Amino acid sequence: MGVDVERVRPRLRGDVYVMRVPEGAYIRSNLGGSILKGASTYEFVQRIAPMLDGTRTLGELCAVVPESSRAAVAKMIMLLLAKGYVKNVLDDRPHTLSGELAATYAANISFIEYFTDSPELRFETYRDGPVVLTGSGPLLQALANSQLRAGVRTVPLAPFGESPFDRDRVQEHLEASRALDPEQRIVDLEADVERLDLLAADATMVLHVADRPMVERARRLPGAAVAAGAAFAQTVVAGDEAWIGPVIAGNGDPTAWESAWRRLSALAPDLVGADLRDHPEVAPSGFLRGPTVALVANQLCFAAFRHLTGIDGGTGADAGRRSDHLVRFDLESLETSKHAFLPHPLARPVVPDDPARLAALTTAAPVGDEELARRAVDFVDPRTGVLAEVTERDHEQLPLFVSEVVVSDPVGLAGGPFAVHGCGETVVESRQRAVRRAFERYAAVMVDARKGDRLHGLDVLTGEPVAVDAAQVFPARTVASGDDWAAAVRAAVVAAANDAVVAALSTATGPLPLLDLDTAELTPRAERYRKLLAIVEESFEVHDLSGLLGLPTFAFTTPAGTVAHVSDLDVAAALEQGLERTLLAYQARATEQPAYAPAPVPELPPHLRATAAPERAAAPRSVTLEEAVAGLTREGGRVVAVPLDHDAAVAGACPFVVRAVVLHG
Repeated sequence: MGVDVERVRPRLRGDVYVMRVPEGAYIRSNLGGSILKGASTYEFVQRIAPMLDGTRTLGELCAVVPESSRAAVAKMIMLLLAKGYVKNVLDDRPHTLSGELAATYAANISFIEYFTDSPELRFETYRDGPVVLTGSGPLLQALANSQLRAGVRTVPLAPFGESPFDRDRVQEHLEASRALDPEQRIVDLEADVERLDLLAADATMVLHVADRPMVERARRLPGAAVAAGAAFAQTVVAGDEAWIGPVIAGNGDPTAWESAWRRLSALAPDLVGADLRDHPEVAPSGFLRGPTVALVANQLCFAAFRHLTGIDGGTGADAGRRSDHLVRFDLESLETSKHAFLPHPLARPVVPDDPARLAALTTAAPVGDEELARRAVDFVDPRTGVLAEVTERDHEQLPLFVSEVVVSDPVGLAGGPFAVHGCGETVVESRQRAVRRAFERYAAVMVDARKGDRLHGLDVLTGEPVAVDAAQVFPARTVASGDDWAAAVRAAVVAAANDAVVAALSTATGPLPLLDLDTAELTPRAERYRKLLAIVEESFEVHDLSGLLGLPTFAFTTPAGTVAHVSDLDVAAALEQGLERTLLAYQARATEQPAYAPAPVPELPPHLRATAAPERAAAPRSVTLEEAVAGLTREGGRVVAVPLDHDAAVAGACPFVVRAVVLHG
């Protein structure tokens, strides 16, 4: 037969269904369906099905049938095994579950078997492990009922007082459940907010439900559970939504829930509980009643069942890995959705600002726009993401493509989530630019004040580590990034110089020359922008501010006003940026879509605008990084490049986000 019949102990899966069809037999399970041809196949499968209970090996099964049928029996069993309808349970671990209990909870055991091995033992372990239930109100009552129906032997209950808890109703649930399982019982525990550790003592898992935003308690409970070696999961209701999870293993990360809540609050700062405090005064949602209460409780119970039986890897090799998502349950529509989240820096222990990391940055592998856009996928979620969404909305896409990214406000410095935009000649380019801009702006407002008053950066010219005041870095008004460290430093120095335009203009004493674009060397892209501006009949002037700052700097003005101040080490690059912003400003104005217009800049005063033809000038020369730094430090000092990396997850994806700080003296 080509198989060791003593190494196969076949058991028919509990979800298998067989029916007669003209071709023979149709067999189906959750894995799919198959047709087994043959006039007598249906009867044959029906005869051998009762034998496939996992108590005998294939050799023992063949030994009890007539010799003439043994080959056919073995062939059919091996066929069913290959198609997944029969499972080899030879290596299943022993259990002591009674046949009566196995029959009572056959559906639960079959569900476990669908995903993993030793289903009876896993169910038995789940049944016998104390899972402490705590919280308040009807949600806790429903959770107790869910646990009883799931098959746990003992239900420890610890109700808090912010919502009424109907013990009589829970007793009714117990009596109904004991009609099938007389061993079940409920144990009352004391809920003391000052001694949460007592709730988790001797528990295999703690489940918490709150019908209102009891956020402080929700933050503390995971730590108490993990400290006791217990797993943890909870449901917290805020407004008309219930947030379920994440499941935290007994040796997992107790800060996971706080990370999730902080991410949620960063995109919804008006959420009750965003202040991380308990709010017992808030009335529960009017939709949290009737069957809805049971549905929410069942979701949490099911998550615990999956974890404790090992279906989700919670008791296997991945036991220390926490889930990285919340489940949102809409109490009005009953819709559910899964929302991924990343660790939030303020939920975790502080990592001191270490200057040693700077050396690694200077030699780190480049991250180009295409790769950064690919990585950004892991940071996007409409409710719990670092970035809420990447979209074109209803923005006009001619003459430039325009994309938008909504960025979360991780520590409240930005006044709430905000949108950034990117433009380009293709939608791919506009999206990539918007994503890069989003990471830059996020890093600019993500400050972990626990790192202290001094942060470390590198001297732009010497590469020497330098400590600077944190107040000079955050919140970062000017920030830049690049494909690698060198490109990011270059861009940050340019941004710092451009930030000094207004101050430099105050020192100007005469008209600034008009640039003659006909004599300037333009990039192919800049030439295209210039032609598009001519097509749409947008007149503009370019005034040369380079002499004020020590690097190529230009002011672009239109009849509508000054639309851009641009700087760069390279003249052609600066002109390309200025022409692009001028074109984008026209597009935003013409379509009445100011959201994506270039950031407003101060007007170039009329007395500084040269108007006569003789005052037109040729383009200035490009400069080196050293010359640009010299222009920023004319009165002495140095320029320090400080990486904005207070969110480790974001910095891992977009490592080269930099603020250039000018230290005078």
